[in-house]
Amino acid sequence: MSARDRLRRLLGVAAETALALLLVLALFWLFILFLFAVFPSGTPIKELVADSGERSPLARGGAKRPEAALQSLVRDVRCRRGDSVAWGDASEGMILYNRDAVQTFDRSGATISFAPGDALAMGSNSMVVVTRLNETLEGGPRSYRVHVEGELRGTFSSAKRVRLEVATAGHLARVVPGASRFSFTPLGDNASSLTVLAGEVRVQGEDRVIRVPARFGVTLRRGVPVGPALPLPGAPRLKNENLLYRFRQLPPKVRFNWTGGEGVYHFQLSDEPRFRKVLMDSRVNGAELDAGTLEAGNYYWRVSRIEEGREGPFSRTGRCRLLQLLNPPRLQVDFPPTTIGVGGFRLAGRCQPGSSVYVNGAAATMAEDGSFSREIELSSGVNLIRVEAVDEAGNASYASRVVYGKE
Repeated sequence: MSARDRLRRLLGVAAETALALLLVLALFWLFILFLFAVFPSGTPIKELVADSGERSPLARGGAKRPEAALQSLVRDVRCRRGDSVAWGDASEGMILYNRDAVQTFDRSGATISFAPGDALAMGSNSMVVVTRLNETLEGGPRSYRVHVEGELRGTFSSAKRVRLEVATAGHLARVVPGASRFSFTPLGDNASSLTVLAGEVRVQGEDRVIRVPARFGVTLRRGVPVGPALPLPGAPRLKNENLLYRFRQLPPKVRFNWTGGEGVYHFQLSDEPRFRKVLMDSRVNGAELDAGTLEAGNYYWRVSRIEEGREGPFSRTGRCRLLQLLNPPRLQVDFPPTTIGVGGFRLAGRCQPGSSVYVNGAAATMAEDGSFSREIELSSGVNLIRVEAVDEAGNASYASRVVYGKE
């Protein structure tokens, strides 16, 4: 074999080796992308479940005991078992065990129910890990520590079946047993706002405990001492609690407004009055929101004010109805007889309430029940009387008659 042949052989081996390395690298990157798709990102599991003070029953070889159940799931919700690193789709009624984790994504939500009347509601893009603190206790209240990253709202009854503490933004907040309503709202990186609407929550500071009573709030920042609790802003007042829009073909733009002037507000829109499924959840600068176009149907809305991260109670629930009207309005006209004396005549009739009526192009006088009237002048000879009724959606009805004026 000549030197040239040996060189060609070496170059061929080198090319095959390089091609094999490129294929290995491509497969590696595909595997990494697969891991990112299967395992959502968030706070490291080690950080979320650390500092519980006790080993889990799985580590001791004990049997799993149900701690809570998932309810009211909206859109994309995932669950990770405490003895696993893999995430899977959550389902309505799924049982949660010690150290299980739940994660929501964009426009998603879930409710974690511990007992009737004792539940935590997760907002969008949030993650929660539930840890049982008194696993060995038989009977008596159950104690939990909930590690949360994101938005969390709690409602607990006066039965005192559950004792709860929430770890977030580097702080620990203990809910005083009894009837209570509270929420944790993220304020960017390493910060959260705690608001208490009913009951009391106590936040452990470096050298003292900060009491947060009902209708007060406090800001929690990682590495920053907790300041005093401050009063929550009052609930805004809706300028129109019953909005009604009528349309024929294209839905109109819907606008909501309330009192309070400049500031930051929390707006929610739902298609059912208890807001278990929220269609729009927005932070708004100013006292109005242009919601764009909505489909025909019934909607419910409410708004709260936010001051320095502290969110006050929601306003009264307003209603918004969008009615699509495709049929022309009913129209009944009391025309004069075919032959009538000349001079003035008051034309009257009835149409669908809320409509506008025009007699020979001039607006008639309307009443709330839909009745109308208009004074017309009849001349000698042929008189054409034309009546048009137009509803709020733009549908129109017409009626006309020719009468003869006789002197």
